[in-house]
Amino acid sequence: MQIGGKISFFKLKARNKKNLFSNYTFVFFVILSITLIVLDKKKSINSSLIRSNIIDTIFFTKKFILSSLPNMDKFKLSFKSKNNLLLENKFLKEKIEQNNLYKLKSEKLEIENNILKKELSLMPPSKEDYVLVKVIADTQTDYKKTIIVNAGKNNNINKGDTALTSKGLIGSVIEVYDSHSRVLLLNDINSKIPVRVGKKNKKAIISGNNSNKIDLLYLKENISFDEDEVVYTSGDGGFFSPGIPIGQIKKENNYFFVRPFNDSNKSQYINIFINQFKNF
Repeated sequence: MQIGGKISFFKLKARNKKNLFSNYTFVFFVILSITLIVLDKKKSINSSLIRSNIIDTIFFTKKFILSSLPNMDKFKLSFKSKNNLLLENKFLKEKIEQNNLYKLKSEKLEIENNILKKELSLMPPSKEDYVLVKVIADTQTDYKKTIIVNAGKNNNINKGDTALTSKGLIGSVIEVYDSHSRVLLLNDINSKIPVRVGKKNKKAIISGNNSNKIDLLYLKENISFDEDEVVYTSGDGGFFSPGIPIGQIKKENNYFFVRPFNDSNKSQYINIFINQFKNF
């Protein structure tokens, strides 16, 4: 209570001082006005000169104050310009993001286009029918090597049709559904293909073993190969057209094997040749 009373007392005292100052100021100007009137009546001062000086002083002060204040119109214009710049900056950022998205889409389409051009470089004879398909699922495991493609009975694909890329043979169709098919890859353990090797047409059968090193089976005694000799289909048995490239001969620790030209993990598009295999 004592603290509240003291605060009220000081506030009242400050208010009284302010009122007293205002009263003194009013009295001062009244006395000054009376004095000036009396002196003007007695011709003791030049009232016109005084009024002129006062008016000049007032206008000079007004002009000085106004010139010191900021130009509100310019300030408003500047404020609007800043807002416009912020809006324009936001718009440009959105445009940049949109352009970056278009750029990514364009790069993706360009990559797919290049892949398609590359795959189409393997042009079949006009009498043969083929379908360019996309790999939509990679079902390879340690025990089987197959892929799923986005075409089936709707594109007249049949069981046994050849699957190739621009590099050569990649496998054969083993299951056909309405709109997709399953392709058995060369390196699957169930894959057995008659082949010829090199310019001397050495006969053999390649067998997958679920790795990227395909075995050579049923070789004649004392037969040997040179590294990097090309292996291609022989056409024996009528399951494949002859002369389709498969891979190259490689040697490790006196063990010959075939390294396929195609990397099945990287194949995105392949060609399915219609009715090029016998059904089996």
